Amino acid sequence: MSSANSSAELVEHIRFARAYAAEQLPWFAPALFRCRIIVTPRVDVAAIDLHYNVYWNPEVVADIWHGRDRLRALSELAFLWVHEISHRLRQHAERAPGRDARRWNIACDFEINDSDWGGLHMPAAYPGMLPEKFGLARGQLAEHYLAAMDASKQTYDFRIDEGSGVHGQARPWEEGNRQELSPLDEEILRREVARRIREAEAGGLPAGWREWAAGVLGSRTNWRQRLGHRMSVAIQRGMGARTDYSYARPSRRQAVYHPILPPSLAGNRTARIVIVVDTSGSMEAADLQRALTEVAAVMRQFEYPVTIIPCDIRAYEPVRLVAVEEAYRLNYLPGGSGTDMTAGIQAALHLRPRPDVVLVLTDGQTDYPATAYAIPVVFGIFRTAGETVKLPPDPPFGKDRIVII
Repeated sequence: MSSANSSAELVEHIRFARAYAAEQLPWFAPALFRCRIIVTPRVDVAAIDLHYNVYWNPEVVADIWHGRDRLRALSELAFLWVHEISHRLRQHAERAPGRDARRWNIACDFEINDSDWGGLHMPAAYPGMLPEKFGLARGQLAEHYLAAMDASKQTYDFRIDEGSGVHGQARPWEEGNRQELSPLDEEILRREVARRIREAEAGGLPAGWREWAAGVLGSRTNWRQRLGHRMSVAIQRGMGARTDYSYARPSRRQAVYHPILPPSLAGNRTARIVIVVDTSGSMEAADLQRALTEVAAVMRQFEYPVTIIPCDIRAYEPVRLVAVEEAYRLNYLPGGSGTDMTAGIQAALHLRPRPDVVLVLTDGQTDYPATAYAIPVVFGIFRTAGETVKLPPDPPFGKDRIVII
């Protein structure tokens, strides 16, 4: 058998396993079929990069396929499929900055290997890391497992590297004919998988994945419901102050009122929205990505341009966004120092023309202003599950000015 034919056969085995995984766990199908398959001996078993390119070791695939009956082989390869896409769906790379890549990979495997999937089996010849084997409780997040590992004197011997999709650090095999997904594409994938999980029947779905889906979908729905009315009122008030009836131009309904000459509404009717984004050192990459996702959500809801002001202990040059897609294309915002959101708010208030509303997106690790402003200021505060956050003082900022994301 030629190497070309052998490689083509291996790819077919991998595709069959993907179809099998989608059949057993249909809510993962959008992410599974968005992946590109790359066969390379440079990976240990399987790996994934930041753009849903999944790399497969040909010897591992051949060993599983020829060393098991067909159903068992499909179930083991399908397990590896679900394992790899789980790293991206749960945004492990975005949560990894500043962490040791190998230990973070282990902690992330603890987080996703504690799920029991009907019809799928962990490869017997290539066992993964399970938290219970090290005396750790199931159902925790990778951050919890990493802290437990750091506090423990145990040795965690696991040398498999699963690529930048887990820890964010580029690897030598991540080259060649790869696909590149935009942040918008990835967000659409995550939300579609989360929607399918939310709508699925309870049986066969681990509680941790239902909680994940609720976090992906619930926070944004809640965000729009709670924030929409408050910002709408502020925007309408600001626009109302800039518009009035005038005889300078005829009314479009003049023919109806002839011979009376009615005035027409004149003035600037474009909303002025400024969003102060916390870019301090406490805002990790995942938090900044969430902030830009919320910027896009505001633009999509109100259909107006927005101005972003990056801010840590000082405000940086404003960035004006006209289209929703521009929010997802931003790959850098200056910052990384301490936190003082009042600097960003003051910079917003000094813009000309003045904004109708200022939205502040922060993790809450900041000193808040002690007095209210003439312009409405709304705070969107990111909170990780189980954590408490510092809120703005009430008064002057009541509950209608604060949204927990």
